[in-house]
Amino acid sequence: MTRVHHALMLLALFGLFAPAALRGQVPDSVVVIEPVMVRVLTSAVESGLPYSVSVTAGTELTRSTTGAFLEDALRAVPGVQIQNRYNLAVGERLSIRGFGPRAQFGIRGIRVLVDGIPATLPDGQTTIDHLDLAGLDRVEVLRGPAAALYGNASGGVIHFQTVDPSLRPAEATARVVGGSYGLLNVQGSVSGKAGSTGYRVGVSRLTYDGFRRDPVADDGRSYGGGTRAVVNTSFSFPLSGGTLKVVANAVDLDADNPGSLSQTLLDLGDRQAYRFNVLSGTSKTVQQGQAGASWMGPLGDWNGEIATWGIRRDLSNPIPGSVVDVLRNAGGARGIFRREMDVSEGTLYFGGGVEGEFQSDRRLNFENDGGAKGPLSLWQDERVLGGGVFMQGRLDMRSGISFLAGLRYDRLRFSADDHFVTIDDPDESGARVMDALSPSAGFVIDAGENFEIFTSVASSFETPTTTELVNQSSGLGGFNGALEPQKGLTVEGGLRGRVGRSATVELTLFQTELEDELIAFEIPSDPGRTYFENAGRSLHRGWEISADTRLGDASSLRIAYTRVNASFVSFVTDDADYSGNAVPGLAPQRLDALFQAEVGRGFVELRGLYQGDIPVDNGGNFASPSYFLMDARAGLEDFAVGTLQISPFVGVANLFGWTYNSSVIVNAFGSRYFEPGPGRTFSMGAGITFGR
Repeated sequence: MTRVHHALMLLALFGLFAPAALRGQVPDSVVVIEPVMVRVLTSAVESGLPYSVSVTAGTELTRSTTGAFLEDALRAVPGVQIQNRYNLAVGERLSIRGFGPRAQFGIRGIRVLVDGIPATLPDGQTTIDHLDLAGLDRVEVLRGPAAALYGNASGGVIHFQTVDPSLRPAEATARVVGGSYGLLNVQGSVSGKAGSTGYRVGVSRLTYDGFRRDPVADDGRSYGGGTRAVVNTSFSFPLSGGTLKVVANAVDLDADNPGSLSQTLLDLGDRQAYRFNVLSGTSKTVQQGQAGASWMGPLGDWNGEIATWGIRRDLSNPIPGSVVDVLRNAGGARGIFRREMDVSEGTLYFGGGVEGEFQSDRRLNFENDGGAKGPLSLWQDERVLGGGVFMQGRLDMRSGISFLAGLRYDRLRFSADDHFVTIDDPDESGARVMDALSPSAGFVIDAGENFEIFTSVASSFETPTTTELVNQSSGLGGFNGALEPQKGLTVEGGLRGRVGRSATVELTLFQTELEDELIAFEIPSDPGRTYFENAGRSLHRGWEISADTRLGDASSLRIAYTRVNASFVSFVTDDADYSGNAVPGLAPQRLDALFQAEVGRGFVELRGLYQGDIPVDNGGNFASPSYFLMDARAGLEDFAVGTLQISPFVGVANLFGWTYNSSVIVNAFGSRYFEPGPGRTFSMGAGITFGR
């Protein structure tokens, strides 16, 4: 493993210092570019940012992927760690520089938008089951705190953008992918323009058996599969001098959760599901619909953006010990106004906005009777009301220095109405208010020769989600009054630019100091259910280096290396002192390399991923071992057959068949820290385009 690590490091250095003599066009999919902001105040960020921004775009996001997991698309992005759990019930765990590793399901600590519409709820919960992976066109990642723009749970920001409607009258695509462990993904879309209205409708249906052996049936069957059906629509047309875009999506998901394993069970080598999870029928069934509309255009001397959105989600979630039913309604609106003007020193961009959101959950918990609902144990209505006001300004000076500053104030009110009141279970209704003032500031210096030097300081805050507030180890209803929001301050700086015409590089150093970091744990009486506590102070320090270069007219190499040292500065509980130990759940080292080559209409892709040991408990006694994976893909693009364009492809993941853990569960009871990844897997598919 060490030799592989060293080989990849040499590959990274080669990519970074590739000679300027390498010539050719910059590929359509790059990570380091002249940066653009994840869009809130778009006019204020035309030339460069004091923050770290990565962009991936074009065919790389979808070419030869299974369309089943986000990790297929988002590769070699510095600072970003994706733990693919191969578990449709809980999704992939995504973290940016240490924000997000505590998520027991979905995404935490990171703000996510899809086509400008928030996928992150007011309390900070995010699920991306509805994301149209086959229709992705661009992904923008802000790799640092953005609370000054986005408020709660913005330790990083990811904006997924789907393909714009075709400019032709009509164009249709179909795509079918099959693979190991019963993977079958059927996708299709229709896109075009009718008059002045552009439209796109995409549908997909994924079925997956999973690879975790069912230890209860013990007949060769697996436990951990699922189905996911998604519909995404978008329409855009001119209105009042601007553009109105309307998006809507729906998802129907039904999946089993095979759970995590101890080292003893891992050593059996059969990648079994956790027996208690199978007996408890752990799974998730979700029906969700979401719609949103946004208008962008001129308002006199100003430019404006007005947006609104709404979500309805129906969840049934058997977990060990309980069956959780949640009916959720959520929505929000925002208005952003900005303008630019010439001043004596240069050009001034400034603007501001206001945002309001709500979330209303009806939560019912039942005792788990083999996956069926037993007696009622909790019934409460939970509400979150959030509001924020923010402003941002930027001055681009003629001397080549740009200054940017932002400020936002947020106030969130969490309330719970307890309807499960008995003689032994009194009324535990209550409310909590959490607020924060979030400033940020930074500057960029044009260093000449296509290079920039940048630095910034930004604050962040992250409230516990309603689920985290409700889960109390005491078993009481209401909200956990002892759980506080996590607050942080991040300082970063670095340089980025082009080497010759064919390579881009970026080097970033960062430090984040957190107070009351939210840490997950489990208890013996309720294994498999996650609770949370605050951890005094912690410190995250690290650096990122990335390079993207053309190796010739038809090949490219991208490298991303991330180093994160995260440790508790002070963390003392009633029975232990964890001060000085590593923060669990984060890989201190991650090196991701992607090589692409094209020969005529054919292509080949090789991806190598090294991930270091991941500590998994507060005490620092256990860790998930490091691993190296290699994936390979090959195919043809737009091969003409009559009037059709056909793109067949094949793929092999985990080419060498390594045994590894794809994800971890922090502080799991019974030392069940590990979620195994699959062995060597295969996929094969083809895309067909009509009307191009």
